[in-house]
Amino acid sequence: MTRPSASTPSYAKPFVIRAWAYVKQEQYDLAIADCPKATELEPDYLMAYFNRGWTYNEKGEYDLAITDFNKAIKLDPNLATPYLNRAFAYSEKGPYDLAITDCTKAIKFDRNMASAYLERANAYKQQGKKDEAIADYEKFISLTDNVKFIEIAKQQIEELSK
Repeated sequence: MTRPSASTPSYAKPFVIRAWAYVKQEQYDLAIADCPKATELEPDYLMAYFNRGWTYNEKGEYDLAITDFNKAIKLDPNLATPYLNRAFAYSEKGPYDLAITDCTKAIKFDRNMASAYLERANAYKQQGKKDEAIADYEKFISLTDNVKFIEIAKQQIEELSK
C-alpha cells in the first residue's frame, strides 16, 4: 500500500469515523486501536488525537487523554474543543488551575461554548471560589437549553449561595 500524498484523498478519516462509532457503543479499546492506524496514514490528523483523547477520558485514563489533547492543540492551537476536553481531564485529576486555564482558552476561541463555562464553574467550585463559580454557572444557564443541566447548575448556584 502506498502512502497517500497531499493530493490524494485522506484514508485516515474512515478509521477516525469508525473509532467514534466504537466510542458511541462504549467499545473504547476498539476505538483507541483505530486512532494509530489513522495517524500512521496521516500523522497530523488532529481528529485522530482528539477522538483518542476523548476515549481516554471516557475510560478514566486522564494522563493519556492529556497527551493526546496536547498533540491536538499543537496541531491547531486556535480550536476550542481540545482545550475543553483537556480541562475535563485536568478537573478529574485535580489540578483545577490547569482546568480553569484551559476553559478560559476555550472560551477565548468560542464565547458561546456553554460546556466550557460549566466545566470552569465546577473547577472554581472545587477551589472554593464561589463568586467565580456562580458567575460561570449563570453564564452556562444563559447559553444552554439543556433543561437537565440547567437544573443542575441552578442547584450548584443555590448550594454556593448559602
